[in-house]
Amino acid sequence: MTRRTRTTGALLAVASGLFAAAPARAASLQQVSSWGASGVPSYIAMFIYVPDKLATNPPILVVSHYCGGDAAGVFGEAKSGGIVGASDQYGFIMIYPQNHLPGTTRNCWDVGSAASLTHDGGGDTQAIAQMVKYTITQYKANANRVYATGTSSGAMMTEALLAVYPDVFKAGAEFSGVPAGCWADGYTASNQWSGNCAGGKTTFTAQQWGDKVRLMDQGYTGLRPRVQLWHGDADTTISPNNQTEAIKEWTDVLGLDTNPTTTTTVTITGHTWTRQSWQSSCGFTVLDAWLEKGGPHGTDANLNSQYTIPFFGLDKAGDVDPEIDRKSTRLNSSH
Repeated sequence: MTRRTRTTGALLAVASGLFAAAPARAASLQQVSSWGASGVPSYIAMFIYVPDKLATNPPILVVSHYCGGDAAGVFGEAKSGGIVGASDQYGFIMIYPQNHLPGTTRNCWDVGSAASLTHDGGGDTQAIAQMVKYTITQYKANANRVYATGTSSGAMMTEALLAVYPDVFKAGAEFSGVPAGCWADGYTASNQWSGNCAGGKTTFTAQQWGDKVRLMDQGYTGLRPRVQLWHGDADTTISPNNQTEAIKEWTDVLGLDTNPTTTTTVTITGHTWTRQSWQSSCGFTVLDAWLEKGGPHGTDANLNSQYTIPFFGLDKAGDVDPEIDRKSTRLNSSH
């Protein structure tokens, strides 16, 4: 055997070892054909992303798509924003609901009907709640660390999920959405649209908004999810007035003052944002509103992991949501 042959053979052996050590598959977006759907719309499909290095007792992040979009489309947005990379880094699972089965067409999420705006009412929101339940069981995921995010119609779904299922979701970050319940103003299943809400014409007092949310899950008295709101002040598709109304809604639901705890100016990729933050009595940020100067409907910060992941606390390990952990620590230190 020549020296060259021996060298080649050694290199092939090393290469074979590397391939043998590689994982059988790389993490990717996968459809779940059977997730225990019961009493919910049959047009909804479930997709999931499970990172190769899954955390022990992993948290869950639900990512909902925009009007006319699908799971693959918003997955691409989440990848560009760094959220998919964060899932790979920190080991949390992502659920990507899709409001139409493959091969069928549908437009926006139903966040306007009584079914979707009622806890276990049989609407789109309940379908997503069932996906979360499936994931908790199938992957031994952490029921105490479930979060939601989305863009446009998916942003509306995010706020609806926080209102209708406060027992399931600990926090949500929405991009260019509307207050929970706003889409019910003039909504019909045939057009899937609310012109009044989209145009910023649907307004209520803070208490009226809060009452709408409280009616969505009557009898719930537990901790309410914290909320992060993102909007462009030049959005011509979903009026930025919806962020103003959402602030009224969530300050009432969360029992916060009208005025924010802090107001700052932040630059993200060369774009200027006004950030208003409200802190709870424990000093934890529970409402975080971002408004981009000159920002369009699709802001440059869509699904930005730099600020959403820390807001959820998904960059931290642990079996308890960071806000609840803060409350427990403060309570124990007072004794």
